[in-house]
Amino acid sequence: MKRFILSAIITCGLSYAGMAQVKGKISGSVSDNQHKIVEFPTATLLKAKDSTLVKGALGDANGHFEFESVNAGEYLVSVTQMGYKKFFTPKIIISDGNTNVNLASIVLVEESKQLSEVTVSAQKPFIERQVDKTVVNVENSIMAAGSTALEVLERSPNVMIDKDGNISLKGKQGVRVMIDGKISYLSGQDLANFLRNLSAEQLAQIEIMTNPSSKYDAAGTAGIINIKLKKNVNMGLNGSANVGIGHGKYLRENAGINLNYRNGKVNAYGNYSWNERRQENTNDIYRYFRAQNEMYHADGRRKSFSYNHSLKAGVDYFISDKTTIGILVNGSSGSWGADSALTVTTKYVNNKLTQTIPTANNVSQPWKNISTNLNLKHTYDSTGRELTVDLDYAYYDNRSSNDYITQYFNGNDLTSKFRSDSTLVNKSLSGINQYSLKVDYTLPVSKVTKWGMGVKASYVITDNDLKFYENLEGGGLNLLKRNSNQFVYKENINAAYLNYQTKWNKFSAQLGLRAEWTIADGKSTSYETLKDSTFTRDYLKLFPSAFVQYEANKNHTLGVTYSRRIDRPGYDQLNPFVFFLDPYTYQVGNPYLRPQLTNSFELTHSYKGIISTTVNYSHTSDFMSEILKQNDATRATYQTVDNLAQQDNFGVTISAPVPITKWWMSVNEFNLNYTKVQGAIQNINVVPSATNYYFNSNNTFSLGKDYKLELGGWYVSGGLWSIFKINSQGAINFGIQKTLLDKKATLKLNVQDIFFTNKATATTQYGSVDIISSNTWDSRQVRLTFSYRFGNSKVSAARNRSTGLDEEKSRVKNGGN
Repeated sequence: MKRFILSAIITCGLSYAGMAQVKGKISGSVSDNQHKIVEFPTATLLKAKDSTLVKGALGDANGHFEFESVNAGEYLVSVTQMGYKKFFTPKIIISDGNTNVNLASIVLVEESKQLSEVTVSAQKPFIERQVDKTVVNVENSIMAAGSTALEVLERSPNVMIDKDGNISLKGKQGVRVMIDGKISYLSGQDLANFLRNLSAEQLAQIEIMTNPSSKYDAAGTAGIINIKLKKNVNMGLNGSANVGIGHGKYLRENAGINLNYRNGKVNAYGNYSWNERRQENTNDIYRYFRAQNEMYHADGRRKSFSYNHSLKAGVDYFISDKTTIGILVNGSSGSWGADSALTVTTKYVNNKLTQTIPTANNVSQPWKNISTNLNLKHTYDSTGRELTVDLDYAYYDNRSSNDYITQYFNGNDLTSKFRSDSTLVNKSLSGINQYSLKVDYTLPVSKVTKWGMGVKASYVITDNDLKFYENLEGGGLNLLKRNSNQFVYKENINAAYLNYQTKWNKFSAQLGLRAEWTIADGKSTSYETLKDSTFTRDYLKLFPSAFVQYEANKNHTLGVTYSRRIDRPGYDQLNPFVFFLDPYTYQVGNPYLRPQLTNSFELTHSYKGIISTTVNYSHTSDFMSEILKQNDATRATYQTVDNLAQQDNFGVTISAPVPITKWWMSVNEFNLNYTKVQGAIQNINVVPSATNYYFNSNNTFSLGKDYKLELGGWYVSGGLWSIFKINSQGAINFGIQKTLLDKKATLKLNVQDIFFTNKATATTQYGSVDIISSNTWDSRQVRLTFSYRFGNSKVSAARNRSTGLDEEKSRVKNGGN
């Protein structure tokens, strides 16, 4: 903690000076002559002298648009939308003394003659390819309605979700998930559970970045996924409410409300959401012991339930036109559980059934978390010189109670037992406290050049307590000290970065360097009189990044990017606790797990800013991989995470949005990927490799009378996940939308995984390990949602805050499964 306090003092003591640059911003809001919002207007920025095109922008659902990084000069803006006359602004001047132009409310006049046939309703495509990222526009997607954030991610380009909810990007593990620019501290199944409980109605966009700049934490060797939540963009009081219902095998419900109020000095905002769902999972695992000619089959069936309450509230106070302070509080609580989950393990010797071992499991996992952010933003002048400060605190509380009742039968004779029944009770408690201070400074030095710099200090302490009990014959519980322990982990990371951006002729470049010093220690204390297990980490790493772009002509743009990134182990992965699943299966952490380092390269080509081609290569050393180990004597199999020598990944991606007709837009993405892993497990060399291809297509049909259709699907041919080869997967989805009540209400109906094809199978074979696993879940669902906007339509937006607890949040587990 002393190191954190010292780092915070140093951080607060920094001071900067800057020079000027002329870069401006032009923004506006569009309504019609009946004072109604014109949704998704098309705005075009033109040079005033000859009306040549500079850039275009598509407005949002509130009619708001903006052009950023506009060079000094004289411009016009034209605004169009079907059914309205084209609008031109007077001349706009961007100069030293006028860098921020707000066009206020632009009023479009309706055409006197309406179209009798199908009209086109403009909107952002579901998937957009930008220079440095891919953007998934969730806010107005029909098929996203009633979905969870995890389900939307699964349909996003180059993103794969395995049966446990782990996320990979372009075939690579090590993805960091951010919420509004703040890294989630959750990891593994707990991150998956959080995303399952985050309603798609709360989402505006998902940004996918495979090579982030040095401004971001170096964590995330595969890249960063930033989930941006909805925000209001108007003055006064307004809000929205939504309610949804869905059904697959079981019912699921969700509801939420969002409010925003702004006057001259204060902007207050908040939202609340609730969801509840039930689902069924099946899991079949076959384990072969070839030397003994034995096979174990575990047939698992689990009906689970979960609920979640989420609350977000914040206030921004505008001290002046240049300075804003704010406070933001996020909190959520919920529970995941399963009643009478049953796994039946059968043992075969020489293809003859010899044992039947059913294990009934009751699970209850309540959890809650709260995070707070105090922030300051100061703009020194109109040149773009800016200082931001974030002070953060977060706390996570996760509890779990598991009962395992196991019976042991001879063959399939349920009256003959080869040993007495056993009852095992597992109770765990995990608390995580996280602190962070972050300062970022932007320093323009010319019209085309600027520096970015910043520092960050974070401190995390996790305290995990796990106890195993057995039932006594006379009643009561007996603590199994050998299987129970406490694990405390402390980590301090101090970071600084420098970023440089410039442009000359047809070239633009961004170079960055980030340094991170990590100091950590962990201690596992047994409840039995055994020697404690301890470890320490102390290392300094440098993380360079580079981006160069060349605009050959108006049709062709080339880009090259490079970055070095790190993935630190999740807090749960370092915990040496043993978690039993059944008598022959358990999980265990690895306190000696080292972080993995990845060097990534990308070459991109863009044709007319529409068709994009990317060639990428990455090399990961000390690759952290989920592995399985077997004990041939006891026939037990356990899962852990260990470092393998390396992983290499090579891929090609083509993205092509194609306007088929005026009313049919098709956005398609194709990826070809090759992955190879090298390493040794229990002194056995393993070199798995696989080639797979991925295709994603989203089609939007804009129809008359306020109707809209969406049809989409994705398919992956299979591939490699750690050391597991996975089968092909895919799904087809459909949705229809109708706007109602003077365009203030929206009704959406969609069907997910129409043909029930989204199933997972994984195999691995090395040494004595020979395993096949298959999993199905409640992926086929019908959903109906209704949303309604109310209040003043002219409230300015609440700020989207990025806090300092970014990378740390992604490594926390947070209840659920």
